[in-house]
Amino acid sequence: MELKGKNILVTGASSGIGQAIAIACARKGAKVLLNYRRNLKGATQTRRSVERHSTGVLFRADLTDGEQVESMFAKISSEVGRVDVLVNNAGGAQPGDFFDNERWREQFENIFFSALHVSQFFLRQHRASSLRKILNITSYYGNPGGGNTEHFAYSVAKAALSSMTTTLAKVDGKVLVNAIAPGYTWTPLWEGISKAEKNRYASKTMIGRYVTADEIAHAAVGILENDAITGQIITVDGGLSLQQAERK
Repeated sequence: MELKGKNILVTGASSGIGQAIAIACARKGAKVLLNYRRNLKGATQTRRSVERHSTGVLFRADLTDGEQVESMFAKISSEVGRVDVLVNNAGGAQPGDFFDNERWREQFENIFFSALHVSQFFLRQHRASSLRKILNITSYYGNPGGGNTEHFAYSVAKAALSSMTTTLAKVDGKVLVNAIAPGYTWTPLWEGISKAEKNRYASKTMIGRYVTADEIAHAAVGILENDAITGQIITVDGGLSLQQAERK
């Protein structure tokens, strides 16, 4: 798929991986639809960066609220038209153990159900014979054997998103569905940790550092441009999974 001229919706586009993917798609000439929930300042910064290369349009919506998702798609339809590509990126990691039921509810709402509902509205758009794509941002923690007991609900929610990816890819050959599972990726969420903590996480990878958001975005563009990839979970973790396997 040539991304130039395509309408690409990126959720959680106000910072980090979502911001990087939005800018990378704009560099390819796509019109980028930027979803955000609260961080208007970050979303505006993303739009400014996007508009150096192409067109960016902001759409505010809390994706855990079905009515807001429906309203967002109605607004997109009237202002832009049909969405060609969906990047489900929204939803951050929160710690919690197996017995933290409030964390289970919050993480599944923010990570799994938000992506589910946005994908449903994306697929309900006027059907066309042209190719469409969904790219979900999961996590190494959602990979088999990668779960983190300190982020229990987050790990399982991301695993559910990975399972939805591979299952949904079987439904329609004109809708290619894939996911990227990042490892430790440097985003604003990591800012504020101590140097010792930063080095501890970096040392768990083969490359001895964090993956950058731009590296995830580069992988995203490659997947979106390739029409022979579907139903795949592409892990971009700097060798984190190799190190973990070696220690077992």
